[in-house]
Amino acid sequence: MAKAGHEGKSLTEIAGLYGIGQYETHFFLCTGPDCCTPEVGDAAWIALKAKIKALYPRMREAKIYRTKVGCLRMCQEGPTALCYPQGKWYRGVTADKIDDLIDHIHSGNPQPHPQEFAVNPLSRSK
Repeated sequence: MAKAGHEGKSLTEIAGLYGIGQYETHFFLCTGPDCCTPEVGDAAWIALKAKIKALYPRMREAKIYRTKVGCLRMCQEGPTALCYPQGKWYRGVTADKIDDLIDHIHSGNPQPHPQEFAVNPLSRSK
């Protein structure tokens, strides 16, 4: 079933609506229920959406793409997040910590963020 606004459009057109191709970072946020309660996860998701919209009011100009996931298999100290292509993993990504974390990622600061607990960057194939 098509989402409202997607009806009659091709996948290429839908990808264009979401700015696919312009992103520098893909931020995955686990919203529980194993690493945190669904309420804590949902609050973090709402905060993440608001922060990215504040940084990029026009979706077609956004540099950070967000995806809500059900499990990143790191089931403690959640919500857990993963940021690619940097491959940085973060713990305790609660609603009150989203702004600071996204600002850190957005700035390109190479120093580890206090919530970072693992790194697995992706390499580009040649």
